Amino acid sequence: MRIVVVGGGADGSHLAERLVAEGDEVTVVELDATRASDLRNRLDAQVIEGNGASPSVLRRAGISRAEMLFAVSDDDGTNVLACQTALALGLQRTIARIENTELRDVVLGSGIEAVIDPRAATADKLVGLVAHPGLSDYFRFCEASVVVLGGVVAPESRLVGRSLVDMRKSLRGWDCVIASIVREGETLVGRGGTVVEAFDKIVVVVKDSDVEEASGLLGATPRHIGRAIVVGGGRVATLTAAALRRHGVRVILIHDEAERAHKIAEQQPKIDVIVADPTDPRVLENLEVGPGDAFLSLTRSDAVNVLSSLIAGRLGAASTVARYNRMEVAAYMATVGIDATVSTKVAAANAALRFVRRGAIISAADFATGGIEALEIEIPEKAPVLENAIKELALPEGAVIGAIYRRGEAHVPLGSSRFEAGDRVVVLATPDAIGTIERLFGG
Repeated sequence: MRIVVVGGGADGSHLAERLVAEGDEVTVVELDATRASDLRNRLDAQVIEGNGASPSVLRRAGISRAEMLFAVSDDDGTNVLACQTALALGLQRTIARIENTELRDVVLGSGIEAVIDPRAATADKLVGLVAHPGLSDYFRFCEASVVVLGGVVAPESRLVGRSLVDMRKSLRGWDCVIASIVREGETLVGRGGTVVEAFDKIVVVVKDSDVEEASGLLGATPRHIGRAIVVGGGRVATLTAAALRRHGVRVILIHDEAERAHKIAEQQPKIDVIVADPTDPRVLENLEVGPGDAFLSLTRSDAVNVLSSLIAGRLGAASTVARYNRMEVAAYMATVGIDATVSTKVAAANAALRFVRRGAIISAADFATGGIEALEIEIPEKAPVLENAIKELALPEGAVIGAIYRRGEAHVPLGSSRFEAGDRVVVLATPDAIGTIERLFGG
């Protein structure tokens, strides 16, 4: 697929990398000369320096041959104009990153196919992680009735030493699918004979009502979170703080810039805002960080996020979550004791990828637990999977059916389960299996 990406910043560059890795022909349009030069050195893609809303620049980018445009610059206005210019030049599919909620409805009425908001998606994920301490990933699918969660198997978990088929037989009153296991850097797709080991990183698919049981299966100790300490003054931090407060959690927000902190305090009077250095141990000691606290460091500085999270963990916080901005940092965070990580770059790619997939993809997400992607697919009429039991399907080795959502109710599938047109399914797949899944579940 030929795709134009307008904006080569954090979101755009990572999205372009993902698309290139999947074999798409990508052109990135970036206004900043220094950033454009850096992208040419890093990406196996064409990079055009210029304004992505300019007709002449988009023509240079090959818009006449493109099948889709993603406008994901840091400016909402530029993104809207880039999409409108592309539409005027004959491109039918345009997606814009829009953070202004008032602008979103106007944009969708102007011919733009869809808008994405990776920072809002990140905040939604963070609310789930705070509600379920001990998890490393938390995504909701199928009208929030299906949850795909990730975590590390504790040594005391009853999963340890058991095969997946034995585990499912032992469950009483609920069920789940363990879709993948990451062990020593290798991703193993869940199969009945797979035996779980302590410290495996696993991805589990479960009905929303059974998330607590699934967390307990991992060995995560149920803990009440009465307070969340959020570090940062950007949109991710403020959206997360506001969402947690709406869920009844007391929130303290720490930011080291007084002017911005005072503005947040005025806008969010129910949030306690403190002007302080979050990497100063004395600040967290004075807050008496402890077992009833979730600590979320969400600044644009990886160093601040890592250091403040480590201090909070040492002081006994129930869970620590750190935002990472450089992709290379993510793998190291778990090894030093940080419970979970989030990235707006990954959230942006997750939101965009569903538009690239063939078939009726409703949402998509990949996982910090590594090597696997979750797809929510609505099965159309005449899809090859219809009227077949799961055990009869020629599913690729790298794919697992995690859930079926039918007429407003979620089901954990068995080998005998069959599909109907209009069903939504949650499929977990490795990159090499996604193409086959798209064909099986497509029209």
